[in-house]
Amino acid sequence: MLSKRKWVLALLFVLVFFIVANLEANNTLSTNYTTTLLEPQKPAEVYKKVKAWVEQSDKKINVSAPVTNPPLIEYKSIQPLGEGAILAVEESQDLYASENGFIIFTGYKKNTSKTMSILYDTGETATFGFVEEFHQLPYTSVSPGDIFATVENELLYIEVEKDGKKLEMSELVDWLAAAYE
Repeated sequence: MLSKRKWVLALLFVLVFFIVANLEANNTLSTNYTTTLLEPQKPAEVYKKVKAWVEQSDKKINVSAPVTNPPLIEYKSIQPLGEGAILAVEESQDLYASENGFIIFTGYKKNTSKTMSILYDTGETATFGFVEEFHQLPYTSVSPGDIFATVENELLYIEVEKDGKKLEMSELVDWLAAAYE
């Protein structure tokens, strides 16, 4: 359906065309816009071109698919560090929740500086260290796709505990890939 603005523009275009046609017919205007517009083509063809031009902006062109579950983090490399891993991050990025969860810790730790831990409904506890900024308060819930923190450093520490045991490096890489597909 055409918007009000398009209808107003179309009506204005038609009114201007009729006014110019009448002024040219009375020799008030010495232009030949209406004859130039109508003679080389049939009016139906002009109507089709104008209609296509007006309806053109109603068409939506998807340039990319919407991101329903954005990736947790884009990283260049991953190395083991303590019970977790350290990710090499290229630029400032937001961290997104992959599942429904509950933030159980925000604060500073000796080895990982500014740190946040999330207990997901799946039973996993994910801890993120070297975080630049928290976007959620402690003891609040997060939903899939919610931004909970920002990483601006070159490094991000991540540790995931599942069923009472810490994930090993290969499991952690799989968790990062599978949780955000």
